[in-house]
Amino acid sequence: MSTSGKEAPTQRAQRTRSAILALVSMLPNIGTGFSLQSASARQESPRASPGRQIVLLLDVNPDQRNVLTIEKALAEGVVMKLRQSGSEFSIITFGGQAPTLLESEVQADAAVAALQQIGLGQARQGYLSLQLYNALDFAFDQFTDDRRLKALLVITEGNDYPRGTTIKNVVSRALQLQVTCSVAMVAGHTFYGSKSIQRYGFYLRRLAGKTGGRYVEIGSEQKKVSGSIGRLSDRMLREYRR
Repeated sequence: MSTSGKEAPTQRAQRTRSAILALVSMLPNIGTGFSLQSASARQESPRASPGRQIVLLLDVNPDQRNVLTIEKALAEGVVMKLRQSGSEFSIITFGGQAPTLLESEVQADAAVAALQQIGLGQARQGYLSLQLYNALDFAFDQFTDDRRLKALLVITEGNDYPRGTTIKNVVSRALQLQVTCSVAMVAGHTFYGSKSIQRYGFYLRRLAGKTGGRYVEIGSEQKKVSGSIGRLSDRMLREYRR
């Protein structure tokens, strides 16, 4: 039978089979292109950092009158050092009065402005270490976001004999909240008694050690502020390690 002007069935089948094979051979490349495009998009849009939640606790009891400028300079320096790390700052004062929250979760510029306005507390009435522990509890209350890294910086003269709330409870709460606690000792008096026995800051040193924080002693020496800013900031930037 003549097949002139028409394709034979066998020829049509061969052509159809060739077209299908060509299409199948293109599928891996299409998938690869899609995967590369998706990977590229993921690289261009990294997951946003959760940032850090930082609380600064400053001792403003009247006995700090000669070193308050050092406290403030230290706090401001730490804030400025951490301003590019996605941090938000809360500022609390204590000493001679109930703990006072001056700013809550603000950016660095607002935190520095608040620090610059800090003055001495009212005349104390039986100032005891209990006020420090009340202030620590209040500071821990500010940590509410479990996703962010958390750091507490305590700047104090170091009157920390554990009355009322014990240091054991404070350490336990810090570990539960995963807060890295650093301590800067600033005062016009010595921190040690006879035979080099530590009288101020003994328990705060333990708090810093147990939570992976930094403990520094500045006293009334302005020259130690710059180096302490670097040491404290570097530790506060680290991820919490229990």
